[in-house]
Amino acid sequence: MMSRQFQQSWIKWPHVTLSALLIILLCDGLAAWNGDRVLLSDVKVLTLYHGQQTSARRASPIPQMKCVGGTAGCSRFTPEVVQCYNRGSDGYDTQWECKTEMDNDYKFGRIEVSCEGYDYSDDPYILKGSCGVGRE
Repeated sequence: MMSRQFQQSWIKWPHVTLSALLIILLCDGLAAWNGDRVLLSDVKVLTLYHGQQTSARRASPIPQMKCVGGTAGCSRFTPEVVQCYNRGSDGYDTQWECKTEMDNDYKFGRIEVSCEGYDYSDDPYILKGSCGVGRE
């Protein structure tokens, strides 16, 4: 027959263990539950705006659109809105196709979309709203 003291401590132990486990699970999954952690491969389209900043968590915010040169220069044409569509992966990087309304005199040259990895630089999960585009 069990002693009364052993029975009481055994009854308390599962509650403590269950509580600790619940706290660990809540803390670990909190980022995913609050909606700011997104799997990059699940992102179908990005809408980026001139004059707006990206979201940031581990780094400083950057402009959503940045002109990095090209033959048209940066002052001759600045789009107000650019939409970039996820066209899949080359096995290493996500391939993006970016579009905007512009005269036929202009076209995008090289485009580079970058997003902030959620926990580390090459994290497959990104911070929601952290993507920006560099264009030529």
